[in-house]
Amino acid sequence: MFRKGLYAIILTVISSSLWAETTIIGVEIPGLHQKDGGGVYDVIINGALVSTGMAKLKVLPPARADADFEACQNCCYSPANKNPEFYSFGSDIVESEPMDVAKVYIFSPPGKGVYSSLQELKGKKVATRHGMNYGKSFNNANLKVSAANSLEQNIKKLEGGRTDAMVAFIPDAYLTFKSMGKSEFPHAKDKPVAVHKDALVCRGVSANFVEEFNKKLKSLSASGELDKILNGS
Repeated sequence: MFRKGLYAIILTVISSSLWAETTIIGVEIPGLHQKDGGGVYDVIINGALVSTGMAKLKVLPPARADADFEACQNCCYSPANKNPEFYSFGSDIVESEPMDVAKVYIFSPPGKGVYSSLQELKGKKVATRHGMNYGKSFNNANLKVSAANSLEQNIKKLEGGRTDAMVAFIPDAYLTFKSMGKSEFPHAKDKPVAVHKDALVCRGVSANFVEEFNKKLKSLSASGELDKILNGS
């Protein structure tokens, strides 16, 4: 009886670990990860992982998302990667294929010339978003920043002359300009400050978790559905 009871307990533990949901922590970014689940990465992750019962998605503001991922033992973080320009993750982190590629640009006020390097921002007031990681090169530039909670606020500050420039990721910024009914502000499209692969990074997940996500991404790409999701068509 004892051996049968022990065997049942072991089976329960194994079964629970196999089917345990992995939490995916999404950084709240308009158009990409949204609390209402309407961001393009929400759509991709919900379709590939959440709908199958493999994961649950939790969207949080940037600083809170960083803290939660740092503290977790079985979770993923999105969008992120293992590029040392942006992150200093340990060796226990695995990275998926990217859902898309983001770029950091310097935006000028409407009607003004473009900035093509961080050095040109010395002595300028630069709009940034609280908790957003623009890369170590940006951090090391020691610029005068004016942080806000949203891209909308930063665009209004730049337009109103309260800041001299704005640093932001695309496609985030493009999506926000579009939602505000504005044309893109001037920026050097051929000179991004940094390039960021928008992937999942995971800690403590099952061996096939990232592999399964990569397979779903490959299938979406081959069918043309991934482009449709990313382009909102």
